[in-house]
Amino acid sequence: MISIECYSGLPIEYESFLIERYNSFITTCRYIEVNYSSYEINYMLIYENDILIELILFGNKGNTSTCLNSLVDIDQDIVAEFTKEIFEKYSSIQKIDIVASYKEYLLPKAVSCPKSDDHILNLPQTIDDYYLELGYHTRKNIKNRKVRLSRDYPGVSFVTKYGDEIEENIVNKIIQLNCNRMKKKGIIPGIDYTYKNNIYKYSQYYGCVAYLEIDGVIAAGCIATILNKEIFLHVIAHDDSFSKYNVGEVCIFNLIQFSIEKGISTVHFLWGETELKKRFLAKPHLLFTYVLFRSYSLEYILRTVKTIFFSVLSKFGYSKLTQPFKNAIKFYRKKSWKV
Repeated sequence: MISIECYSGLPIEYESFLIERYNSFITTCRYIEVNYSSYEINYMLIYENDILIELILFGNKGNTSTCLNSLVDIDQDIVAEFTKEIFEKYSSIQKIDIVASYKEYLLPKAVSCPKSDDHILNLPQTIDDYYLELGYHTRKNIKNRKVRLSRDYPGVSFVTKYGDEIEENIVNKIIQLNCNRMKKKGIIPGIDYTYKNNIYKYSQYYGCVAYLEIDGVIAAGCIATILNKEIFLHVIAHDDSFSKYNVGEVCIFNLIQFSIEKGISTVHFLWGETELKKRFLAKPHLLFTYVLFRSYSLEYILRTVKTIFFSVLSKFGYSKLTQPFKNAIKFYRKKSWKV
């Protein structure tokens, strides 16, 4: 028998349950505390035969309730009960956002929207096993570049720091390298002041930074979260001054080696498909996002039409026909950022 209890605030006393049950850096009290300060936070305890089986966090803002359990796999029947409870308890809520689910749902009055995949690398027991799984050219390039880097910079070091060991200036430096790299490629950086501030705050709890330091200067680095033997990569960056050594890939390989040595089982490269993720053998895992409406309202109809339109547009955007336009836009951005 299913029973539900609903409470206000953050369930800090259940943080260990959230980590064990969902194993998602997003589905923690500390992440929500840092990133959703403007929301009215609530949570539901869901029991089956008096045993706690799910804890669903949600934040209300305006007429929308956002399910804060993301990068998770929750049974559809539980989601249906959660939805029913929200609409019954909060008369002002007209829709519910489910941001990132590993499970696909078939629910009434729900609109599914496109969502980037999570790219996941399952780690073997030893670094030698992983090294042998890599493609021939990737193995050769990593080995050669590490040798050249050590030869030209004998003092190069790989540094890792955790939680409150992480200084804000290190986070800022890695993020700045990432932004510089994006601009050089003609891509608008997706990191603003708020993101930078929040990622530093959250890093004080479950954060891990790993970076290559050459003569006291950070040449490449990663900002990540470690939870329950899994690591989630948020920012990957390198200094173009050391591009001939491909220090970005060297840094990631060192982080993977470090992870295997520490018994970490999984690396989440998160959203966005890149050649680097393919080379390091990360596989895409589908993510689904939904908006569930209280009624078949005008907003529901408009959202459905909008979703269909952007789905078609997205497919066209990935076609070869649009590549010349993308290249022209990137070229223009590169020139404008250099001025």
